Amino acid sequence: MSDADRLVIIHNHLFKNAGTTIDWALARELGSAFVDHRDDADMRQGAGYLGPYLLDNPGVSALSTHHLSLPLPELAGLRLAMIMMFRHPVERVTSVYEFERKQEGSQTPGALKARESSCSDYVAWRLEPGVGATIRNFQVRKCLPPRKGLPDRPAAAEVERALDVARSVEMLGLVERFDESMVLFEEALRPHFPGIDLSHVPQNVGQSSSVSGAQRALRLRETIGDTLYARLEEENAPDLQLHAGVVEEFGRRFAALPEASARLAEFRARCERRRNAGG
Repeated sequence: MSDADRLVIIHNHLFKNAGTTIDWALARELGSAFVDHRDDADMRQGAGYLGPYLLDNPGVSALSTHHLSLPLPELAGLRLAMIMMFRHPVERVTSVYEFERKQEGSQTPGALKARESSCSDYVAWRLEPGVGATIRNFQVRKCLPPRKGLPDRPAAAEVERALDVARSVEMLGLVERFDESMVLFEEALRPHFPGIDLSHVPQNVGQSSSVSGAQRALRLRETIGDTLYARLEEENAPDLQLHAGVVEEFGRRFAALPEASARLAEFRARCERRRNAGG
């Protein structure tokens, strides 16, 4: 990459993985240079669409999409830096359910089922063969090029490929360590966006931040029962393996950041000031 190359942030916005708050911070910092891309059918075409789109829109410095198809395009004069947030797959389930049941105007199968079902009935339905894999190895799938026929439980080789992709993500983050993730993102972006400030006011949050992931998982287990909870864990064994590898990689990256504790404290102070100022 030469000094003249243009950097574009690509946010691979995974459903219910805290991406709305990241988008809020990017939009605040970059203004019209940030695009929340909602043309899902176009974006699903993959690099053949995304590459020309970025070349045709030179003012775009960051793009977020729920429907990114990997791999990213390789473009002369451009470097694409991806943000991708991961979350414990079982802890994530309650957030998915609560979000879908609140979508009063949505006619998607998930929203319709959530509105008419208890959490346990919704989870059981989501685990049925042929039902969309929203809570079943969702993150492994998002790390792989899309293909028809990917089984509900990806094979070990596919999980390893997904983990290789996750380790290659320039701005790898964890929902469970959100502020630390944003500190690392600032560090990665500062050479290209001097003065970048990703302090935030949490957006689209359906669960209290004072409740830990472990507490949410325990509450889910109490809600759906031990048998269904064990099945949920078993069905998500590939995603749990991926998540464990991401946790290890993220820990290594944050530990390598100079003065990490001081930077995190300073970042959280900025967030507090922003919340007190109303955003």
